[in-house]
Amino acid sequence: MLTKIGRKTAMRRACVATCALWAFAFVSMPQTLAKPDAIDDGVKNYKRYVVEHIGAALAGARKLRAAVRAADAKGAEAAWIESRRGWEAIEPVTAEYFGDLDKLIDAWPDARRGYHAIEAALFVGKIEGLDERVTGLIADLGKVEKRVSARNFKFTAQGLLNGVANLAYEVGEEKSKGGESPYAGTSIIDMQENVEGIQVIYKRVFDGALKKSDPALAKLISERIEKLESLVKVQDIKSMNQEAVHVAGEELAVLLQSAAPKLKLKKPKVND
Repeated sequence: MLTKIGRKTAMRRACVATCALWAFAFVSMPQTLAKPDAIDDGVKNYKRYVVEHIGAALAGARKLRAAVRAADAKGAEAAWIESRRGWEAIEPVTAEYFGDLDKLIDAWPDARRGYHAIEAALFVGKIEGLDERVTGLIADLGKVEKRVSARNFKFTAQGLLNGVANLAYEVGEEKSKGGESPYAGTSIIDMQENVEGIQVIYKRVFDGALKKSDPALAKLISERIEKLESLVKVQDIKSMNQEAVHVAGEELAVLLQSAAPKLKLKKPKVND
């Protein structure tokens, strides 16, 4: 028979053995990974949108160079607009993530290279001598494409919120005046693409999460984006209600700022 001490020792050994078996079983069981946050999924999804549109901008710039070399003025103008559309659609992130290249690609008003330097000559009939500038634009757009396409490149929710808030403010404060692409006469197209870019980020990244934390604010932001979209969906700048766009853009920027704490993000700074 076991003594009292012997029985306690046996019990301890049995307990240790049982605990070891439970620990082994727990480690051996397949672990269920937590589902990725909806915002993180949206951020990853948005990267594909940027890759697609910088690709469109680059393809248009290559068509532009071919047209310039063929002295095809009309073809060059059409290709410039095509390339520009791709770029403007991703403007919520161009300054935030590619600021060094954005300053070259979208330099204004004293542009010596980039879209506006080409525009100022092309749309007044000076197609000769543009080959070097267009080749430079292709090189700069190619650098953006290379960066964003890299496997280790990632957008962040904070960066995207900063970008949309700043662009909304810029649309209202500056672009509503109509001077974005004056030689081409496509300032309204720039604004349309900008607003689409804002909507894509908001819907893909933030809308779902904000609906859970503050459905009223989520609804209000969606309504303001739709309002801004309708205001710029006109034939040209002359047909646009400049004051209404000014107000709508700034209101949207403020609403996006107010959404930050609801999304557990920092309040974006605008007009820097």
